[in-house]
Amino acid sequence: MARHKEVPGDQIARGLTWRQLVELEACARCGECQVWCPVYAQDSRECISARGKLALLRRMVGGSLPEGEFPELLEGLFECSACGQCHVVCPVRINTPELWEQARQSFAGAGISQPENQVKQLTTIKGFNNSYGKSQEERGLWARRAFEAGLLKRPVPLWKERPSPVLYFAGCTASFDPETQPVAVQTARLLQEAGVEFSIMGSEEPCCVGKLRRMGDLDFAAEAQKRIGCFEEMGVKAIVVSCAGCYKGLHSDYTSLWPGAQRVFHLTEFIDGLIREGRLRPGGEVPLTVTYHDPCHLGRHNQIYDSPRRILQAIPGLRVVEMPRHRAFSACCGMGGGLKVVNPSLQHRMAGARIREAEATGAEAVVTPCQTCYLGLLHGVEEVSSTLPVYHLNEMLVRSVCPEVSREAVLAAFSPRVSA
Repeated sequence: MARHKEVPGDQIARGLTWRQLVELEACARCGECQVWCPVYAQDSRECISARGKLALLRRMVGGSLPEGEFPELLEGLFECSACGQCHVVCPVRINTPELWEQARQSFAGAGISQPENQVKQLTTIKGFNNSYGKSQEERGLWARRAFEAGLLKRPVPLWKERPSPVLYFAGCTASFDPETQPVAVQTARLLQEAGVEFSIMGSEEPCCVGKLRRMGDLDFAAEAQKRIGCFEEMGVKAIVVSCAGCYKGLHSDYTSLWPGAQRVFHLTEFIDGLIREGRLRPGGEVPLTVTYHDPCHLGRHNQIYDSPRRILQAIPGLRVVEMPRHRAFSACCGMGGGLKVVNPSLQHRMAGARIREAEATGAEAVVTPCQTCYLGLLHGVEEVSSTLPVYHLNEMLVRSVCPEVSREAVLAAFSPRVSA
């Protein structure tokens, strides 16, 4: 956990907005946040709930926080996925996600470091320009390998060689993680099927640095401006992202810094439009009953609920059943806010609870349109020893449009070949 350093409350207060200072006083202590908080469901200490964090922060800012409660405040702030569920159910609508992120940044500005594992993650992002600590030269290899394996109709051009109206921003996870590289390949193939003229940045694609904002890093704005300058110079008309976290980063977090953030679209918005225009036609039957997991960054934070559901409804044979907690009340899988970096076990338990909820619907699989949630839910399957399959939404679509690009096909094509 972060270094315990005594800091004057007014120093923390200076890092918060006037509205956030008012919000600290606005909490009615009704406890509704505790009822809904997916973290509190696994760790029922008062400091974990929004009510508890607000009370501790209020005392900290007012200079009345006992020294012994300082560690609890830090644990409450950093063992939080910033999912926003407490904001949705709060009777006075305290904007808790923004408050938690701003408080983390305020603490960093006061010389209180983030938890050690978060510091390592932030250092990796700023040092390697990706969250995996890999060479940027590897970032676009998925596209070349996919074409060579016959999974794509044609090579995916690099923007610097062939500028296009649409840029596909694959993100760190789909670019580097073997588990989620099929998402990038399937996205490219679906765009090709629809006749979209697009390109990728390859080794020049940066990390969106949304995690810097999420964890309270002081360099977020400066790092974001570097990326904004790059996008402005490129002059792309639309940036399509397949990761809900990247969408929140490039679209939501950049909005106050860049008017062009409105040109950033999540893949589900873009594909939904292509289907409605008749440019992409799901025709093959997918006889499966699935339940849909709303990613926090896509749903609660950006109100994108309908487009992914319309995509699923457009697939012949596919039936969707909802979990009790869906749309604005969807239970977080624990992958946001830097929580998994701080406490992996807690994330696994949160995801396990979500998998149990999915199982109770009778669905044959759970589907999500975020590669990070996909990985998080896989941890949940393992945590509760479930056999419920987890799929990225792309998988359902390619089974109907171009089944030769299934996840299994991509993994088989990308797996290292062992010589006899």
